Order: sequence, then C-alpha cells, then structure tokens
Amino acid sequence: MGSIAKFFVKVNERYLPDPFLFAIVLTVVTFILSLIFTSAGVLGTLNAWGNGIWALLAFTAQMASIMVFAYAFARTEIIEKGLRALCNKIKTPSQAYFVISFTAAVISWLCWPAGLICGAFMAKEMAKRIRGIHYPLLVAAAYSGFLIFQLGLTGSVSLLSATPGNFAESIVGIVPVSLTMFAPWNLFTAVLIGLIVVPFMMMKMAPKPSEVVELDTSTITETPKLPKIEKKGMKPNEILENSYFCNLIIGGGLGIYLILHFIGGGSLTINSTNLIFVILGILLTPTPVQYVRNCFEGASTVGGVIMQFPLYAGIQGMMLTTGLASVIAGWFVAISTPMTFPLWSFISAGLINMFIPSGGSQWAVQGPIMLQAAVELGADIPRVIQAVAYGDNWTNMIQPFWALPLLAVAGMKAKDIMGYLVLVLLVSGVIFGGVLVFWPY
Repeated sequence: MGSIAKFFVKVNERYLPDPFLFAIVLTVVTFILSLIFTSAGVLGTLNAWGNGIWALLAFTAQMASIMVFAYAFARTEIIEKGLRALCNKIKTPSQAYFVISFTAAVISWLCWPAGLICGAFMAKEMAKRIRGIHYPLLVAAAYSGFLIFQLGLTGSVSLLSATPGNFAESIVGIVPVSLTMFAPWNLFTAVLIGLIVVPFMMMKMAPKPSEVVELDTSTITETPKLPKIEKKGMKPNEILENSYFCNLIIGGGLGIYLILHFIGGGSLTINSTNLIFVILGILLTPTPVQYVRNCFEGASTVGGVIMQFPLYAGIQGMMLTTGLASVIAGWFVAISTPMTFPLWSFISAGLINMFIPSGGSQWAVQGPIMLQAAVELGADIPRVIQAVAYGDNWTNMIQPFWALPLLAVAGMKAKDIMGYLVLVLLVSGVIFGGVLVFWPY
C-alpha cells in the first residue's frame, strides 16, 4: 500500500496544478464539452458561463461564514485543550495517522467545517510533538475524514431532501432523514469507511524513514495570547471589550432563539448550523476581543474558497443552462436498472462533483433528473438520494477545492497530499458502490 501511495504522490507532485488553475482547466473542459454535447453554441455557452459567475454569492457567503465561525469555535480554549490532550496521548507516527483520520471523520460526521479545522490543528500539534512523522501524510489523513461528511448531520443532500418546500418535493415528497442519514446501511457505510478502512489505510501508507518529510517548526508563528488586563482603572469601553457578560448576553440570547426555532419545527440548515457555531464560539470564548481575533484568524483561511467560487459558479451555469449536466446524468440513466440505478447515480455524481464541488448546488442541478428517473424506474428513492451524496463526497478526495481551508491552516499545498487520497478514492469507491447495490432492501 505504501508503494502504491508513493506512485500516486509522485504523479500528483508532477502533474496536479494549483487549485485555482485546476478550476480554470475545468472551466475550459466544461466549455468544450458543452459545445460537443449540447446545442448551445459558442455564444450560448459563453452567456451561460458569464451569467453563472455570480449565481452562488449567497452560498459563497454561507460557506465562508461557516468556515470562519467553525475556526473561532475550534480556537476556543476548551476545544484546543481537548484536542491537545488527545494529541499528547499519541506516541508513534502510525498511531498519529490512524487517530487523526478517525477523529477527523467523527467530527466531520457531526459537522464538516469543524472536521477540517480541527483536523488541521491536530496535524500541526502531532507533527510538533512526534519525531519521524511524515507531515504530508498526516495532513492527508486529516482531510480524509471529510470523505463521510455527507453521510452525517450536516450532509446537505439529505437535509435538503427532508426540508419542506425543497425543489424535489413535487417529485418524491419529503424524504425524512430517518430513511437517509440515519438509515442502517448509511450508518454502516460511515462507520466502515470513516472509522475503520480509511484510518487503517493511512497507517499503512507510511513512507520509509528515509522518505519522511517532517514539519518545519520554524515556519510556525504561534498567535500570542492576549495579556490579562487588570480591570482596575479600565475605561468603560475596555470593560465591555473584556467582559464575558457581553458574550453571555449575545450567545445566550441567540441560543434561546435557536431552541425556540427547533421547538417550532425548524430544521437543521446551513444557516442554523452557522448560528450554532456562532453561539458556541461566543459562549466558550472569555471576552468579545478574543472572539473577534479568532474570527479574524479564521477569515485568513477562506481566501481560496472565495476566490474560486465564481469560477465554479460559472461552470455550474454552463452545465445547467446548456443542459450538459442533464446529458451526463442521462448517459447513466440510459444504462440503469432499478437495482443498478443507485450505483450509476453515485458514479455520475462523482463525475459531476469534479465540476460542481458544492453538494447543495450539485443536488439542485442533478437531483431532479435522478429522482424523476428513479420514480420511472421504480428504484429506491432514499438510496438514490444518498448515492448522489456519496458521489459528492467521493471525488472530493481528488477535487482540491474543499481542502483549501485545511491546507491554509496546515501550511501545505494540494499536490503534497492528493497522492495519498487517490488510493482512498479507489478503495472507498468500491465500498460505496457495494453498499448501494448489495445491501438488502
């Protein structure tokens, strides 16, 4: 396994471009495919691209916000102490690769932004403490937990399918999370891949001691803690800036609102997830000044995402407006049977995810096509929904877009870690596909 991983690492180091250039290449490929497989023409495809550039501004803001607020939550003292305590128990590189992948998977299942940020934090902590640890593999292990986020509590596809008024309600009705997110076969897949197979793979991909690349600790700049200020003699504004009471009022008030929101039948959405991180971050931070500083640090990790989202929005515009997404999905529908349709939905979703790496946006494009076909074929609806979610998760292992926040915190480049994740992609693909086809109905 180590030899195979080494091969993919060398290939990625040589040929994988910077994520921004990767998005440019995908833009060109999408443009060409639209010309070949649709009747939009050059001007029609160009208009679809330009009109789509700013179509995801609201979603971009949501994603940037959730990364900033998740970072501020992860930087609270209680969370950092907990992660450091776990890191301190790890003594060998093999243990580190397994534990960080396992932990990142658990946190990603609970909430994917926290999985990315906490994974990056743990990677740096372990790399500073353990001798002979291969830092690129450690960071890859931290990102590998992201592989099961769509199977968990913040999985956008299953949450959207369970939300009243969603675009697919007219096709299949409301599909509760008990049939998707909490279905036994979905939980089994999450445990098998996220907690057993992938952590074990990470441990077995460790390179020879002579090939280890350790973290250069001289490049780490620790953020100094804010000095304790004596309240005696403080100005009124300084008292407010350093008072937990202000955090308690805002965090407590928002917490009460959120409780009432869920009691009243409100669902877990991107916005409510964002609010949960705001509440926890504020309540677990001792002063408003410290919370502001944590958010400022978090903002430094989202530049790559904000910069690339317009390109992917343009790609989405081309795929949706020209009908290219429908054409690609139609290829797989045409060769499907009721039993194999979830498998082909998974594979087609993995392909489309390379061009539209946002799960919610991809579901909006691909979901209606796959669900209508599922109804006509008589395929299992919840399984088809999760198949698209699996595909979105699956190719994230070689689509560097969502690795950007983690890479920014860890101080690595996409080409440094993607080689290890190719092998994860291959093995997990077999498991995803096997469960979708062979798990008893």
